[in-house]
Amino acid sequence: MTTILRPLSTSELLDRTFHLYRNNFLMFLGIAAVPQVGVFALRVSDTLWLHHTIPNRMARAAGLYLAGFIAIQVCHAATASAVSNLHLGHGASIWSAYRSAKSSLPRVVGIALVAFALPFILGILVGLVAFAISVGLVAGFDVFTPGAGPWIGITATFILFVAAPLFSITWWVRWSLVVPITVLEGGGLRSSMRRSRALTEGRRWRLFVMYVLVVGLTWTVVVLLQAPFYAMIEWHGFLRPARISSIAAMVGASSNFASHSLVSPLLTIALTLIYYDERVRREGFDLQVMIAALERAPQNPAAAPAL
Repeated sequence: MTTILRPLSTSELLDRTFHLYRNNFLMFLGIAAVPQVGVFALRVSDTLWLHHTIPNRMARAAGLYLAGFIAIQVCHAATASAVSNLHLGHGASIWSAYRSAKSSLPRVVGIALVAFALPFILGILVGLVAFAISVGLVAGFDVFTPGAGPWIGITATFILFVAAPLFSITWWVRWSLVVPITVLEGGGLRSSMRRSRALTEGRRWRLFVMYVLVVGLTWTVVVLLQAPFYAMIEWHGFLRPARISSIAAMVGASSNFASHSLVSPLLTIALTLIYYDERVRREGFDLQVMIAALERAPQNPAAAPAL
């Protein structure tokens, strides 16, 4: 069925997001599960033998987080391709989504690292510095200038609880469309980020609301899915505490696989729909699609009546 392209309200975007997800559940589940299989195998191997090969726990944890980040971005790229085909009235499948997105996967990972991971890391570092300053002041140390402690404490608290989170949120919202732009339009880091900034200009409050609603729902589902697994860990630990470490790792890998496979596509579906909605509003994309369809239509003029 061909989608009628028109400007959508926030509630209509949410409705369209869940409509696509519900009607193509198995496809989106498969798209998300493909890269998560690798993460699951890595987590299981960490439990069985990798901890003997790489004894440094921090190094293994960093590797697992990096693998999880790459898997999520691979899922997002393929999901954006599938949503684009469905939204424009074309067919989509797991393999066609990955086939369409495969050329952009390295760029998506790199761009997502800058657009989403970098502000998070910077926010944590700034928050840690502010926290260290606050702790130093509480302990009675003068920081920078003797006697200026209270003002520095207020500033550090503001940075820790207000400025750093606002910086990260503003950055995320501004560059939130880089993944669908990279997959559907091509281009590198600078062009994708400029394009995202242009498309989100003046509409970032709506993107922020979508982020809050979809991410909030996603984390609610993750918690609900993982809670039974961790309850099982507690019960098994009560019965056989000697085996709790390996059991906990296996349960954690299973719950991580299940939760990410189920909910990873939701935010990308919403952002891809917003990408098309902004193009309709700003660039007349609906008219472009209509004109292209008319140009592709076979020319069958009616036969002139015989005299």
